[in-house]
Amino acid sequence: MNCLLRLRLFIALFFIGQFVYAQKRVEIMQPKVEFDIKGASEMLNTGNAEIYGTAYYEGKSPIGIKIGEKWFAKPGSVVYLYPLTSYIEEYLTLKSKNKEGKRLATISSLANCYRIESKVFNNKGEFIIPNLSIGRYYLETEISENLLVFEASGIVEIKSNTEKVKYSLKHTYRQKM
Repeated sequence: MNCLLRLRLFIALFFIGQFVYAQKRVEIMQPKVEFDIKGASEMLNTGNAEIYGTAYYEGKSPIGIKIGEKWFAKPGSVVYLYPLTSYIEEYLTLKSKNKEGKRLATISSLANCYRIESKVFNNKGEFIIPNLSIGRYYLETEISENLLVFEASGIVEIKSNTEKVKYSLKHTYRQKM
């Protein structure tokens, strides 16, 4: 009986082992440049400029031909605005090297504190970010449709303190499932 129990246990563990896989480690990449707190703070000080626009995803073929329909960010979707410092620029370079399940670029919790959040306010994916200063900014949001989630992001420049910049937030870095 003891031998039979051991055999059953061995067989059960063998078959269970066939379906259990060790999770591979994901390499986390962060910028090496020090985050510029003073510069980011100055850009986030209140100004009179604003960015307004539309967040959407538009399917394209590998050669750039539009396919499918536009999917707009849903009301309540968050649009993040970061001052485009050298830290964020390095992050974007690292982000272009992301590889599903292998490498992931992230920013520090400190850098993540220096952002402004706005929300999409209608079914057309429209958003407004008021009271901005002169400078370059990185915008990012997610657009979901059914089970697909698309990241849309881009860089916007404000050249004068009273400027109102219209921007279509539609560039996709990657698709998540």
